[in-house]
Amino acid sequence: MLASGNWGAGMTRELSIRKIVRTLSLGAVSYLALSLESSGDFQQAYAQTNLPPVTVDAPRPRVRQPIQRSQSTRASRGQRSVAAAAPRQAAPIPYVVPSTGTVGTVPPAYAGGQVATGGSLGLLGNRGVMNTPFNQTSYTAELIQNQQARTIRDVLANDPSVRVVQAAGGGADSLFIRGFYFDSGDFALNGLPGIAPYYSTGANFIERVEVLKGPSAVLNGMTIGGTGASSGGAVGGTINLITKHAPDVDITRITGTYSSKSQFGEHIDISRRYGEHKEWGVRLNSTYSNGNTPWNRQRDEFGNAVLGLDYRGENARFEADIGYQADVLKPPLRFFSLASPILPPPPKSGTNFQVPWAYYEPTDFFTTARGEVDVFDWLTAYGAFGYHDSNINYKYPSPIISNAVPGANTGPFQLGGLRSNPLAGSERFETYAGEAGLRANVDAGPINHAVSMNYAINDRTYQQRVVTPPNPLPAAQSVLYWNLYNEPTNLAQPVFNVLAANQRTTAQVESFGIADTMSMLNNRIQFTIGARHQTAGTGVTNFIAPGTGTRPYQEASVITPAYALVVKPVENISLYANYVEGLQTPHVVTGAMFQNRNDIFPPNKTMQVEGGVKFDTGRFTTTVSFFKIEQRSIISTFIGGLQYQLPNGKQRNVGAELNVFGEITPEIRLLGGVTLIDGRQIDTPRAANGSNTDGRVAIGVPTVSANIGAEWDTWFVPGLTLTGRVIYTGSQYYDAANLVSLPDWTRVDIGARYTFLSPWNGKPIVVRANIENVANKAYWAAAYNSVLTLGAPRTYLLSTTFNF
Repeated sequence: MLASGNWGAGMTRELSIRKIVRTLSLGAVSYLALSLESSGDFQQAYAQTNLPPVTVDAPRPRVRQPIQRSQSTRASRGQRSVAAAAPRQAAPIPYVVPSTGTVGTVPPAYAGGQVATGGSLGLLGNRGVMNTPFNQTSYTAELIQNQQARTIRDVLANDPSVRVVQAAGGGADSLFIRGFYFDSGDFALNGLPGIAPYYSTGANFIERVEVLKGPSAVLNGMTIGGTGASSGGAVGGTINLITKHAPDVDITRITGTYSSKSQFGEHIDISRRYGEHKEWGVRLNSTYSNGNTPWNRQRDEFGNAVLGLDYRGENARFEADIGYQADVLKPPLRFFSLASPILPPPPKSGTNFQVPWAYYEPTDFFTTARGEVDVFDWLTAYGAFGYHDSNINYKYPSPIISNAVPGANTGPFQLGGLRSNPLAGSERFETYAGEAGLRANVDAGPINHAVSMNYAINDRTYQQRVVTPPNPLPAAQSVLYWNLYNEPTNLAQPVFNVLAANQRTTAQVESFGIADTMSMLNNRIQFTIGARHQTAGTGVTNFIAPGTGTRPYQEASVITPAYALVVKPVENISLYANYVEGLQTPHVVTGAMFQNRNDIFPPNKTMQVEGGVKFDTGRFTTTVSFFKIEQRSIISTFIGGLQYQLPNGKQRNVGAELNVFGEITPEIRLLGGVTLIDGRQIDTPRAANGSNTDGRVAIGVPTVSANIGAEWDTWFVPGLTLTGRVIYTGSQYYDAANLVSLPDWTRVDIGARYTFLSPWNGKPIVVRANIENVANKAYWAAAYNSVLTLGAPRTYLLSTTFNF
């Protein structure tokens, strides 16, 4: 038996957000003051608008390119008409990075500054957009800052192929990419999967958000998949986050923030380079905010601090990051389950349907290190390591929509009737990730070979401990009843003293991959062939029922190939095609209701076929893609009146994408696109909800998704930029039998920013204002895995950035 007072006194109280973030912030401000005292003059806070040229693809061997540093310090686009003071330039760097190197060579921004000219392809290294045989978009730090993105979910609101499916206001950011689930615990940090903060990642310390669409097991290896009990294998795509490191110009930047209803906060960004040739770099990013959110009765306290270090020498480069993030969310808004054939209309926008005593308190400690050595001009050896320790304490009910009066599970009818079995618990995810490999670039007659090979490993241990109220007596404690349209401010907190779960899951994925990109005719034809041998294993230890709930560690191996082709008939048109296989980890059946709980299904291959065309005018790029992806489906079904979780056919998504980014004119920028998907359940012999699902539409996959954003630097007020964005999501089904559907929805965002020079130091000051969901529309946003979520209400954002 457990005392309820023990819950909620976990990790977040031991490592208080206020103490850690405020201490780091005060230290940063002190360092800022000392720097200004001793420097004699100010460093330019923003880099030049025009970035140095960079080649992000593999050129001929022995041709060395200058070291490239991502210049996230470039000015807001509204600064075009403002003459900023000339920066003090850093000492020249005599060292160069060969084409096989990647550390410190993040591809620069494309015209418009919102998207990069290329991105990381894992095993293959960095590639430019026109030489990438996949559909990839890399969002920049400039876009993150100008859109006032708080977490990565805000950045991904620009992508038509991505939909955040977890509840707004819930503190977690799991996604659908191309109609397939991507767990928030699988976000990669600096190329290492599972090392980013587990539930939600602050955007303030991120330089690039790289979205690679389609399975990528050959490029990156397979993902663990949340708890390790199951993983979709990131079949729809992957998200890689690149952290900020010191550019060639010093940064001293402070931003004050406000968001509705009364959240105030700050961002601090300080970086310096040291050494005779600026070999050593240091950068500190931290943020802290606290106050009331746009939802009634909800308060959120959020903070992080991330320190980035790097070294760039003549033949070696190294970078390391260490960070801590914490969130205290009271109460968290959860997803809904539906136990009625009727989906009620959403409540008024901003309604808080959660009980007042609920809380959600995750903390994350994470670190990465990556280094590389140039053995020869044409050969680079590299290695990387990451560690992530994520802890969460929580207490909440996840509502079930019963449409029944309080006290009844199924009737009499009352629209919006809710019930739930509340729980309290703690969970820990401890993740290790690493890789080591070689990249070589050699000529063999008329053909250039870019050969890569690496070994990768990802290991996660998940521990869960859950307590519930007593059951079945007293019933008032074990089951809560209320209504969707009436905020439950008077629901008393029950006593949590029954141990309901105490288990540990271990999962490990290790692999060896090799690939060769063969280029000819001055890179007009590029053919890539690769394969990865992968071994995945999972085991479960149940401390409550070790005899029946424990499953020993089991593993299986499989080889996944990939083929890709790029043909450029002319320099600014790229035709591409790929065939890529992914891999789902072994699936562990969890849940006391299943008769086959703790059964483990073996790894399963996934498949994608894709083709497309890219057109680059030099300032505006358009990509059109066509794809087909297949993945094994696992459903809940009844056999002989008993419930089981079993494999049941496949989900097949066939679709097309249109993506655009860049400048129409120097004053007008566009970003977004449209995604069309026909998601179907195929070869499904088993029934769900009494209906055969073969050929039915897949859960949570809208036929049409569209995102389009625009920016305009006005001519009538120099320094003023107006922005707008429209997000549309078509209707989607909640259940496999297609009996309940969510209506389509449209969200409109607007904003403005104004850049002017400080009268004190001549540095840019940028004021930004945004309104998300201008119409304050209430809507059901997404459905996945037999749950559904609500969208966010109207949100006001305001910030001012000062440079010193």
